[in-house]
Amino acid sequence: MSGRFGGWRLALRIGQREAWRAKWRSLLVVLMIALPVAGVTAVAVTYQTYDVDTVEGLDRRLGTEAAASIDVQAAGAVRQGIDPENASEWLEDSGAEPLDAVGVKAVIGERPMLEVMDRTFDVRTDKGVTWASGLETDLDDPLAAGLTRLTEGRLPQDSDEVVVNSTLALRGPGIGEELQIPNGDLDEVRKVVGVVESATVRNDAFVAGPDLPVDYAGDRSTWLVGGAPVTWSDIEDLNAAGAFVLSRSVVLNPSAEALAADKEIRPPMGAPDPSEVVVIVLIVVMVILEVVLLAGPAFAVAARRQARDLALIAASGGTARQSRRVLLGMAIVIGAVAAVIGAVLGIGLARLLQPLAQDQVSAWFGPFEVPWLQVLAVAVIGFAAAICAAIVPAWIASRQNVVSVLSGRRSEGLPSRRSPIIGLVLIAAGIAAAAFGTQNALSGIPIAFGVLLCVAGLLFILPVLVSLAARSSARMPLAIRFATRDADRHRTRTVPAAGAIAVTVLGVVTLGIAFSSDQEQNQESYLPSFAIGDAVVHPRHSATGGGTDGDESVARWEGIAAQVEKAIPGATATPTSSVVTDDGRYVAVESGDGEIISLDTISGEFGELIVAGSDGSLPPVVARSLSERDAATAAETLRSSGAVVFTTDDELLPSKSAHLVVREWSEEDGEERDVVDVEVPATYLDVGERAAPAYAVVTPAMAEQLRVEPQVTGLYVEDARLSAEAQTDLDEALAAGQFPATIVVERGYVEKDSVVIVWTLLVTLGSVLMIGGALTATHLAINDALPDLATLSAVGARTRTRRGVAASYALVVALLGAIPGALIGFVPGIAISYPITTEGWPERDSVAAHYLEIPWSLVAVVVVGLPLLIALIVAVTTRSRLPMVARVE
Repeated sequence: MSGRFGGWRLALRIGQREAWRAKWRSLLVVLMIALPVAGVTAVAVTYQTYDVDTVEGLDRRLGTEAAASIDVQAAGAVRQGIDPENASEWLEDSGAEPLDAVGVKAVIGERPMLEVMDRTFDVRTDKGVTWASGLETDLDDPLAAGLTRLTEGRLPQDSDEVVVNSTLALRGPGIGEELQIPNGDLDEVRKVVGVVESATVRNDAFVAGPDLPVDYAGDRSTWLVGGAPVTWSDIEDLNAAGAFVLSRSVVLNPSAEALAADKEIRPPMGAPDPSEVVVIVLIVVMVILEVVLLAGPAFAVAARRQARDLALIAASGGTARQSRRVLLGMAIVIGAVAAVIGAVLGIGLARLLQPLAQDQVSAWFGPFEVPWLQVLAVAVIGFAAAICAAIVPAWIASRQNVVSVLSGRRSEGLPSRRSPIIGLVLIAAGIAAAAFGTQNALSGIPIAFGVLLCVAGLLFILPVLVSLAARSSARMPLAIRFATRDADRHRTRTVPAAGAIAVTVLGVVTLGIAFSSDQEQNQESYLPSFAIGDAVVHPRHSATGGGTDGDESVARWEGIAAQVEKAIPGATATPTSSVVTDDGRYVAVESGDGEIISLDTISGEFGELIVAGSDGSLPPVVARSLSERDAATAAETLRSSGAVVFTTDDELLPSKSAHLVVREWSEEDGEERDVVDVEVPATYLDVGERAAPAYAVVTPAMAEQLRVEPQVTGLYVEDARLSAEAQTDLDEALAAGQFPATIVVERGYVEKDSVVIVWTLLVTLGSVLMIGGALTATHLAINDALPDLATLSAVGARTRTRRGVAASYALVVALLGAIPGALIGFVPGIAISYPITTEGWPERDSVAAHYLEIPWSLVAVVVVGLPLLIALIVAVTTRSRLPMVARVE
């Protein structure tokens, strides 16, 4: 046993000495391993900090002084776990009055209590009106400590004073100004006396004070209680009285009874999705493989540099195992250093970038927290990747010809004849697995395995491709011929570098095809609610007329229409009327036979029944959604006192009548009953795959027959050409009016910002990995080829030769990885496009069952553009003068 460890101690000492001797090469390997470790560690630490559990969130929900929070939502007994937000249930509704403050004290005894209520309401800003979250409580009470943090001014003292957060203060009003809160026809006014940070609200507008408007009437009440800790026995008593409780002492030190109840009530965690597990494992394997391939060339060069030492060990009686241990010892030393540096760097990076990450999310981060087990796992993976990167070079070095090495002959045997056969078999198996996965079999797991098999097969084929490239370069210029043949002579250095590039390109092409296909489907299957380029204006709240009569409502909408047309030059805003029923009633449109009319999609922007003009004119919202022929037919029908009914059932087109039925729920009978049933002449129009503007368009006379007075429910705006910023300004201006309204513009399919981010990440990640891998391999190759370049210089080669050789080598390695990587990447990319572009509901003829979009521009960038860019970078940064050294090893 001691002899075994003694052999490793010697190998580690030799590895440490060799790593120190070749500092720059060792630093390169350390960076190759430490940077991925640092990146993953930073992400893990940032997510752990962002994820706030119950313990970390206590001060946000209870403040810093309260012992518990008691929340009464209804009468009747309840059950809960440690945190009622995670585990709770209602047992029964007693029908009694909900628990009040007196009832709470009767259960837990006399103690300090502070009522806190969450509110939401409108507030006026400098540009109009916006939503705000509110906290109604006495912020001067000691129990409110920690709910907000005062940054400027003072806390409210009177009922007409409030504090706001910086988000609202920047949009107005600020300290010393009046905050106007729309409440019906009048505005409630509060004086802003301070600026605070809310413990729960970050980016949205926030208001806090002792007296805020009530947004809706409800029975929910919440209190913060102080005094002695609230025990689990107290919680059970309060649960029996209908209150949920969050106790600081129970959360921090749960009793056995609390843990048992939490386990019983908390919903069980479902088993992980097998496909997600496979994908995660696949990603981890691919990342490790990428690191191994990037670091592999450096260890291959180290093996070349130590070839003479290893040959002397073998000539002196050393075994192949001892020779392998020498190189593996260096990998252990470098891997351990890289793992530690990567972990420390990742933690520091997460701490440094936390403010930047905080700006990207709407919720507050928790306290800085390092998940040590995850960091340790990442470091171990990085350490293992270093050892894996050295295994193949160590194995080859231990089997080298001792006589050839000691005599100074450098060569590498021909690639195995079995290698390409194995590679082709693996690729064929990967293609078959991917093809099987296109049928949505096993949740896409075969596609994931297909990717892995294709990558493995590609790595088996690469040595043959390198040799073929060298053989086909006989008629090439000297620089390219030298580079390809040098790459072939040192395949242990070339293949990992080309493999790293191939894996990168394969991943980029695969994700690019999948993402492009998904975007193509989204764009082709997008169904506009109304004509693209038009807009609709609705009341900001559910009420349509605000309790006003018809004439006053029309006058208001005409005023809003004038405001819209003034803000959007060239636009035409038309008030649109519809049938509005009383509460509990609705209008159904049925065929002449009383059957339900088939209609796939309805936009419903103006309700179920749109009412035509008093002269029978066709409303623009309908005319703009139909073809010219159908619009003419609809207009003629309305002028003839008929109804226009929309359908997707061709069999209904010959029908000449329809039933308009007003229904309501009958409490006596326990079923629906018809209040009004009117049969009217009708023309049926097939809307095809478009969204119907309503179920039907009726005349004002038909609305009277239904005993319903038509009401203007909004504006239809034609040619609403305005930018998103202008829409936001107009929306706030409309919300600030006496009759608050909001505008929605139909822009067609709009590519989300996340799409740009994804494409940027794909190109950036591919560029960094390709450039890094190619530059690393080129640097190692040029250093390894110094004797050959010196010989060229001695026989009269031009000073630009070294620069040309370096650029050629970078180009050869990049192309050897990019071209096969892209070709193989088409296999999983096309396969993945099938399950992610499956047609949804409703099925439409214009929506294909499968979409495939190849991002040729992305493929051209990674296959042609980046290799040329890498060659240019190498050509510019490589020294042109060749060193005059003796070719002695």
